[in-house]
Amino acid sequence: MKWSVCTTGMKERSLDDILLLVRSWRRSGVPVDGLELWVGHVEPYAAAGRSALEELASRLTDEGLSVPVISGYTYFSRSPRDRDSDLQDVRRYAEMASALGGAAIRTFFGHLPSRAASPELWDESLAALVEARLIAQSMGSDLLVETHYQTFADSLDSLRSLLHSVPGGDLGLIFDAANFNPDHLDPLEVLREVYPAVRHVHCKNYHWNHEAWYQSVPVSAFDPSGDVDNDRVLRELAARGYQGFVSLEYFGRRGFPALLQSLEEARWRSA
Repeated sequence: MKWSVCTTGMKERSLDDILLLVRSWRRSGVPVDGLELWVGHVEPYAAAGRSALEELASRLTDEGLSVPVISGYTYFSRSPRDRDSDLQDVRRYAEMASALGGAAIRTFFGHLPSRAASPELWDESLAALVEARLIAQSMGSDLLVETHYQTFADSLDSLRSLLHSVPGGDLGLIFDAANFNPDHLDPLEVLREVYPAVRHVHCKNYHWNHEAWYQSVPVSAFDPSGDVDNDRVLRELAARGYQGFVSLEYFGRRGFPALLQSLEEARWRSA
């Protein structure tokens, strides 16, 4: 396993600033091997043309950084017009991913909790997801669904249905243990069943406020007082032979101290 950092949580910073941070972290011994890039950090390069994207790819290679995933915001469920827009976005993201060496693309599946999805909405959204994945694969990438509360991929039952419904049975997941906590679900129970589909992992931790979600307090990924036992998650992944990236993901200024502490503690852990 390898450590990466998700830049989605640093939208207020430029990619140049983030690369400066990564250099300083690595000089201090923090094992950062990759960046999961928010599409907003890649779009200025894409707007400048393919050569600018390829220059970015070369720069990241020179830094010794892989790009396992680029993270967009697509859902395939909100309306027919929005589904068409999501498909167009996936095509754009796949062009970025291709230039960056075939990175996968993060998507969400659904904009509502799975329990609120009618059979018709589920089927329409699934058809669009399958189409989007074919687009990504035709361009040398893949589309990975993130496990996330308040989406159609928020529970073991909904994930079973999703994984069994996609043709070929090979849909990949981004597994995020913390995203099961809002619904009081055991992430290890989910991981043990869906592990064959796991292609990438998010790692974060909170003191979760179940009454006011957005007042939850981010803490280090390995803080024993946090709601997620990420050490157990990492041990489970290691026991199953996971060789991919574990991406630390914290959001904004409130999350930055927890990210820094997580990076410090990652020195003593082999992801």
